[in-house]
Amino acid sequence: MQTRPGICQRKRRYATRDEAEAAAARAPFKLRAYTCSLCGRFHLTSRTKGMKTPRHELAP
Repeated sequence: MQTRPGICQRKRRYATRDEAEAAAARAPFKLRAYTCSLCGRFHLTSRTKGMKTPRHELAP
């Protein structure tokens, strides 16, 4: 996912994927963590169209 600079600046940044996923779990709707190509940190998104499901979210 390519993040535009203006979007990156407005979004909250998380140092680790675990922190981002913990914040996503507290949200009242489904959010996913992703690594930002601009800042190298993790952001949250609600978008799922065209995104592959990470292996750790797949059922065994």
